[in-house]
Amino acid sequence: MAENLLHHPITEVGDLIPQKEPFVFVDTLYEYTSLTGVTGFTIPAESCLLDDGFLSESGLIEHMAQSMSLHRGYQGSLSGNQKPKTGFIGVIKTVEILGLPKVGERLKTYVEILHEIMNVTSVSARTENEKGEVIAISEMKTVTVE
Repeated sequence: MAENLLHHPITEVGDLIPQKEPFVFVDTLYEYTSLTGVTGFTIPAESCLLDDGFLSESGLIEHMAQSMSLHRGYQGSLSGNQKPKTGFIGVIKTVEILGLPKVGERLKTYVEILHEIMNVTSVSARTENEKGEVIAISEMKTVTVE
């Protein structure tokens, strides 16, 4: 298992992802290796993907995709790239939503790169709530645009 390259969490992530407010669904990078990452997100009351005080299913999926984007953005910054590359969800192979987190709750998501061919990356993600309970899992392919 590769060693975490971060000495402390990164909480200023705006320059590491292409998304901008109000469509930002990650706020912390806790751990980083070349193939894995751990991200965080505290759900704001003004989030655009809320449903009756809870982050919606699409918000959870977007959070998992942006967790991968944050991993990629940090990887790019290590290589000297000033601007994060734009990407999008190409295919959602599987997704299982086991619970919806409420406003103010802190999420932690574990991403792992499974395969990478050219600009298509297959990634798995597991999101936990503050209690450490798994609330969402997915496997998706993301496409990076040069």
